[in-house]
Amino acid sequence: MTSYAKSRLSRAIGVACFCVLLIPVSLQGQTDQCSSLQRLIKETYNFKPARVSEAERSAKSNAMDRIWSVVKKDRVTLLPCLRTALEEPNADPFFRFDGSNLLLSLDPSRESKSILVRSYTRVDLADVDLRVWLSRLALLGAEGFDISDAADKWLRFPRAYYFLPEHGGYKVGVDIGAIFLYGSMDEAQATPALQKIVSDKAHPAREIALWALMNQATPESLQALRQINAREFSGRTQKSLKSFLTSPQMLEARANPKTSREAFVTAFEKLIQGDWRPFLHLVSEVPDGEKDAVAVLKPEDLPLLRKVRRRIIANGNPHAMEFYNSFSTILMTFIWKPTAQSSTQ
Repeated sequence: MTSYAKSRLSRAIGVACFCVLLIPVSLQGQTDQCSSLQRLIKETYNFKPARVSEAERSAKSNAMDRIWSVVKKDRVTLLPCLRTALEEPNADPFFRFDGSNLLLSLDPSRESKSILVRSYTRVDLADVDLRVWLSRLALLGAEGFDISDAADKWLRFPRAYYFLPEHGGYKVGVDIGAIFLYGSMDEAQATPALQKIVSDKAHPAREIALWALMNQATPESLQALRQINAREFSGRTQKSLKSFLTSPQMLEARANPKTSREAFVTAFEKLIQGDWRPFLHLVSEVPDGEKDAVAVLKPEDLPLLRKVRRRIIANGNPHAMEFYNSFSTILMTFIWKPTAQSSTQ
């Protein structure tokens, strides 16, 4: 071996040895920082927000801000620590809620969103801002996440409501909130989840779930509804279900459409990408554009139509409800099979 080769080999061995020596030091430093963060978390999240006074709430808020600040300043080291802490089996439920918000703010990855969905599902709803809780879940539902367990928790919560001051104090009650949540989900996830609740005679929100199932407007939901024994429900619900399964609201196609299929598809695709302007322009130009939609759209456009409906309802406001109902009527017009018989008859 030449002297040059020996020199290169010596340097390589030296570097390798130096790196091996550094690894335990680095790991030890990260372990210490994770331990410090974990201690800070346990010292901070040792309370029930619904049971503290205003003074205690203010003090705890400052302590929580400190954790956010610490993690933000050293996110490279502490984000993995935070992620591990959030997945601890015995982690405080409110820490999971707040910590998952911090995680998502710094790392908006699909993994972080999955952690947030799990964290939101486990938290006591009495401890959180329900509007924040529901709104974020609905948006993730529109992204394809299965939020059915969290939605079921909403249905079971005794005080499931909040108000929207910017919409004249509009009340989002348990029923409207159910549409925001289940309506934002992929129907392949929402329909069986709702069907399960409807079949559970002990579920406190069984009739609300039935109403949400009627709004799915899918062949699968229609099939499920036709198998229901309506006599298990209230008289009002029986009447509503029978009317729905015999003569649902549908649209008559406009003979001379004012909006083309290309305009609809382009507007829908833009909306999915985050640009609402073409869609809102169509609405302003032709307020009853539903009549054009059933005239020019084709069966192959229905998946896009459903995706747009999910994204719109995730906005969680009265305007979203209006659009959701319009899209549901369009979808029902396409999928309705009048020859099917109902158990309500």
